[in-house]
Amino acid sequence: MSSAHNHHELPENCVITLITCYSEQEEEIRTTLDSLTLAAYNDDNKLLFIVVDGVITGSGNTQTTSDIILNMLEIEHWSARPTSYCYESVGDIDKQTNMACVYAGHYNYNCRRVPVILVVKCGKESESNDEKPGNRGKRDSQLILMKFLSAVVMNKKMTALEYDLFKKIYQLTRIYPDQYDYVLMVDADTEVHTDSLIRMVRAMNNDPKIMGLCGETRISNKFESWVTMIQIFEYFITHHLGKAFESVFGGVTCLPGCFSMYRVRSQKDEKYFIPLLTSPAIVNEYSSNNVNSLHRKNLFLLGEDRYLTTLLLKNFPRRKTVWISDAICKTQVPNKFHVLLSQRRRWINSTIHNLLELVMVPQLCGIFCCSMQFVILLELISTIVLPVFFVLLIYLFIIGFKSGYIYLTLGIIFLFIFFQIILILCTSQSLSYLFWMIIYLLAYPIWNFLLPIYAFWHFDNFSWGATRKIKCSSEDFYYYSKSYKKLSRDNLVKKYWYQWEYEKRYHDRERMEHKIKKMRKKLSRY
Repeated sequence: MSSAHNHHELPENCVITLITCYSEQEEEIRTTLDSLTLAAYNDDNKLLFIVVDGVITGSGNTQTTSDIILNMLEIEHWSARPTSYCYESVGDIDKQTNMACVYAGHYNYNCRRVPVILVVKCGKESESNDEKPGNRGKRDSQLILMKFLSAVVMNKKMTALEYDLFKKIYQLTRIYPDQYDYVLMVDADTEVHTDSLIRMVRAMNNDPKIMGLCGETRISNKFESWVTMIQIFEYFITHHLGKAFESVFGGVTCLPGCFSMYRVRSQKDEKYFIPLLTSPAIVNEYSSNNVNSLHRKNLFLLGEDRYLTTLLLKNFPRRKTVWISDAICKTQVPNKFHVLLSQRRRWINSTIHNLLELVMVPQLCGIFCCSMQFVILLELISTIVLPVFFVLLIYLFIIGFKSGYIYLTLGIIFLFIFFQIILILCTSQSLSYLFWMIIYLLAYPIWNFLLPIYAFWHFDNFSWGATRKIKCSSEDFYYYSKSYKKLSRDNLVKKYWYQWEYEKRYHDRERMEHKIKKMRKKLSRY
């Protein structure tokens, strides 16, 4: 730990940081790992948990994502050649099992050394000729950790992969996995500010009712293109207006996967606790493969981060999901318009379907028009009628010009802009957002007409589009990295931890006895 930070001033809570990777560039991944390593937190109490979603070579990369990360890490000698194990994954019928292996090591940066667990989803032998062996999506990557923590916290049967995780986490950190209190989820292209982690942990500690929270996401590639420039103020008002208002009711409806923290369990008293992120109800529903309707496809395939928040609010409506303004991260946003179209199509459609789920939950905070349920209803209506609102605004302009009452229309628009200026002055210390507001207003037809219309027109499109690119040539993909061991059996056995431990020690003793016998034979010759 850096000498600049006193251990006694830092919370002692153990935190797992889940980093989901797919086809990111080396520079993006390194920036994320560097920022998390430099976080003002005790290095011994934070664990970087990286999940690589398949054997993927990203566009512009010469190595697979897993090999890129392995080259960054200092892998422990006892985990340098891990065995790949079978686990239950999410996907179609032939993709509901997968293989993954676990590495353990450390990430070193700027005199800091942080423990790291790397899970590589390498795929089954039947996927050896696929372009993306082992790829099951971000939800599956999240579920690897969620199922593992649920098995540990609830003392349930675990798979061989989960036991391998348990064993390696303890061997690496000397901390039992059930001692971790919080899970911070970030994307592999997110740069977290140094003090964000400690601010999020303190917010959790100060209010035990909080089951999840998020911080402010800012844009790192502001000036890359006009597409990135029009998104800056939109991100600002989404957080400082949208999430801030929802946070008053304790019901932020979307904790973004790029930067959110969840409580693993809530301690009820000395003996009992309530599982939250690890709740069987949450884990079972989130891992469902029953995705056979338009509604469920929009929930599971397009907005898994938002749906996880929805599940938490549905199952624990009396608890809080909040936004804190002083926890900040930076991320890269789409710099091309067709990529922005693809991203917002997913976001808008998943928003509508998640709000439809939440509007049916009457137990949320408040009553009548002062309730979170009413706020969600307003959000749902406003999202749907955005294009109509824009058309009516144009109609008002035309009628105003014809009738001579254009000043009334301009006055309404001025009030709308004036309130946004007041918002900027009250919530931001930078007047530069006034400039970004003007850029945003110039792109008003894009945000309020073009993007919603495009999303509604593609309501049955469940692909991720051009958001992430990979190399298309099949020769760039291979099944197992040279350090993986193949397993001939594709079985899935679940046992309690003590059963796995007994079996391991029994086999270890057998191997030791066999070695002793061999040594005695050699010695007897002399």
